[in-house]
Amino acid sequence: MKFKKLVIISFTIVILFFIVFIPSIFSHLKNTPQINYYINHPDLTYKTFSQCKLRVDDVNECYSAYSAAVSLADSDDCSLTGIASKRRFKKLVEDSKEKVIDDEIVNDCIPNNNKTLIGEKN
Repeated sequence: MKFKKLVIISFTIVILFFIVFIPSIFSHLKNTPQINYYINHPDLTYKTFSQCKLRVDDVNECYSAYSAAVSLADSDDCSLTGIASKRRFKKLVEDSKEKVIDDEIVNDCIPNNNKTLIGEKN
């Protein structure tokens, strides 16, 4: 009986640990200072990740640049400059045709999907 209670208490503590600490650990992995720096400097991100696609010199730097590029490609900014930035980074991180990328941006930025990025759909 004592062993059963000990196992139940230990199991409960482990579950609570995962509920409390694991989300913050994963959040920190997505939002490191280096990734945030790259997000705030998109031209540097583009240059760094483009170089990383050709040759990896520093894995951590390439990972940070890649994470920032993905974040910039998935941005919610649907202004003209935001759309241009989304298109630029989607081309960099995705292996898709331009039409597919444009369709993704249209779906993200135009809720009723009756327009294209240029004008009305026919």
